[in-house]
Amino acid sequence: MKLRAYTLLELLVSVAIIAILAGLLMPVVIGAKRKAKESSTLNNLKQIGTAVQMYRESYDDQLPERLSFLFPSYVSDAAVFRSPLDPKDGHYPFTGRMEGDTWIKSGVSFTWVPEWSNAIEWGWWNPWPKRGQGKWLGLTPISECHWFWATKFNEFDSDDQRGNAKGRAVILTLDGSLIYQPAKIPMEQFDPR
Repeated sequence: MKLRAYTLLELLVSVAIIAILAGLLMPVVIGAKRKAKESSTLNNLKQIGTAVQMYRESYDDQLPERLSFLFPSYVSDAAVFRSPLDPKDGHYPFTGRMEGDTWIKSGVSFTWVPEWSNAIEWGWWNPWPKRGQGKWLGLTPISECHWFWATKFNEFDSDDQRGNAKGRAVILTLDGSLIYQPAKIPMEQFDPR
């Protein structure tokens, strides 16, 4: 019985075909991985929205002082406060709007709009503890996720850099809705109507 060996040319053609197929599939795999992270982020925001509703029912429509007040009574898993899209996994210094890992050591990736001094100045929210119902009632923003476009937290605090942003920001409202806003639109121009 005579064995047939592969020639060098056949081997190189096989390797080239595999490389081409891998090159074609790689963007699909990367895109699917990104979509899974986006889906997880949206799910986390929806869980936070539900937790805020439960907190409000417990405290006569009052909002918590910050997101971390929801842990562990209303959100038992601290991972809910982090976005898989966040490159620093929620580890930021406290800015008022972003609490980072100040109260939950595992970190918080999302902002807390009612604690944002600009949102209070613009009349969206009253200062804590009597925040009221918010300027747009159920559609008043309570949290914003920038990880659909930003790679660093400080990028979305600068209007110059935000104006060049691609993608969208996801805004969680008081009634638990998610509103998508083009990332290049400054937050002060937010209007759900």
